[in-house]
Parts: sequence; structure tokens; C-alpha cells
Amino acid sequence: MKQFLKNTIRFLVVLYGSILVLMVFSNYVINANADFKLQPNINKVVLGNSHPAGTFNDSLISNLKNLADPGDCYFYGYQKLKEIIKQNSQIDTVFIEFNPKTILLWEDTKLWKKHQIPNYLAFFEIADHYLLATNNGLSYQQEVAKGILKNVKRILKNRYLTIDSLGGFRHVDSSRLAAILDTVSYDPQKQYSLNENRLSKYDITYLNKMVTFCKNNNIQVIFVRSPYHVMFDGHRYENIFQAYKKEHFPNIPFLDFQDFPMDDSEFKDLEHLNLKGARKFSLWFEKLSK
Repeated sequence: MKQFLKNTIRFLVVLYGSILVLMVFSNYVINANADFKLQPNINKVVLGNSHPAGTFNDSLISNLKNLADPGDCYFYGYQKLKEIIKQNSQIDTVFIEFNPKTILLWEDTKLWKKHQIPNYLAFFEIADHYLLATNNGLSYQQEVAKGILKNVKRILKNRYLTIDSLGGFRHVDSSRLAAILDTVSYDPQKQYSLNENRLSKYDITYLNKMVTFCKNNNIQVIFVRSPYHVMFDGHRYENIFQAYKKEHFPNIPFLDFQDFPMDDSEFKDLEHLNLKGARKFSLWFEKLSK
């Protein structure tokens, strides 16, 4: 029995030791070769989730790159921000999506349930690994294994991460807003699961890290709230949101576009614009930023 335990322990030490070595090595190679260079004229970037991803058409806005990504939370926004700033010293302004959805507890589930761990594994700090491992150890191990495999494939194929893999303007041409609203018993709570009004415990700390990182690099941080429909359920958390903003970020400029004038035909759904709406907003924002 003792010999069996010794052999088991020895096996686990060798197994996890090998995984650790492979992860560190592959992370180093990916980190050293990732190409996040922007065009020299780009001095502003947009970060956030699907809201800004479908709002800021950067082909219509001068000197701006939309790097928002559907499903992103602040944890992954922080990983992205570090690498972008590292390779683009010309950036002087960072717009970060900030709305009631982004500060609620449900955002924490995105840290270890999304597919992003393999994509950003090479850029995690020790504290990031600790957070993921201690909150969902099994999923963390599974995603790390996928990340190592993805790293190795990239190295073998000489295909490293590029700026175009970090997000960008996403849009749809159509609108399904009428179908959402055209019900006898429309209830936004049935359309959206924002029934948890407790604040994020983990992810929100990475918004603070993003702000601090920008300040340490002399970069202007501006919070933005992308337009959404008057019937969107996020409105019910406005008091919580405003109180949090006042307490934690009283001095951060906030561009609030929740009431930006939009026709129903310019929405994809209650919380996202379609291509028509994004064009209208982006042309207006281009004039604003001049």
C-alpha cells in the first residue's frame, strides 16, 4: 500500500510538473511572438463586451480601433489591455464599456466558464491563475490543458496571436426587436436573466486594475455606456449602478449614451444595435471626437 501511494505521488508530481513546464515554455513563446501592433494613427481603443462590439463601427471613426469582444468581462479586458499598451505607445485614450450589467455578480461566471482561458493563457499573472484555480479548479485544469494544446499548435504552425483575434466591430443587418416586443405578455425579466442584483465580487476588481494600469501609463480612461432600448431590463439596476459609480469612480469621465435617439429598426435586440444603428451612432461619434 505504501509503495502504491509513493508511486501515485511520484506519478502526479511528474505529470503536473511536466504540465507546468510545458505551460510556462509555451506561454513564453506565445507572449514573445504575439503581434498586437496597431496602425500608427490609432491612438484610441474601445474595450468591453457585445455592447460596444456592435456599436462602434471603427471604419467610420478616425484614429479608433474597436477591440471589444462579445462575452468579454473585465478580467479578459485587463489581459487584452496590458498587451495592447505594451506594443502601442501611441495610445492615449481607452474607452471602457460600463453599464449596470457589467458590475453584477453574474459577470463573475465568465471568468472560468468562457472559452477565453485558452486564448489568454499566455498573458495571465500569478494572481489570475490563483483566482481561476481556487474558484473552479476542475474547469481551470481542463481549460489550461486546452490552452497548452492551443499554444503548441500555434507554435508548430508559426501562427501566433494577432490584434485581429482580440475582438472588433461585430454587427448584424437585421432586427428582431419587433418579435421580442410583439407579445401579449411581454416581460423583460423573461427575456433576460438579470435577476441577481448583487455586485460582482471578482470581475469588478479587474475594472479597477484596468483604470490603474492606464493611469500608471498616462492614458486617459473614459467610461462609455452604449445605447440600449428603453425596454431593456438593465434599467432596473440603475440605482445600484449609479451608487457604485459615485462611490468608486467619481472622477472617471463617463459618456452615457443609454438614451441616444434610436429608432426600433436600428436595434438588433433590446441591448444591441444593428448595422444601421451602429452606422448612425458611429457617424455621430466621429463628429463628437473631432
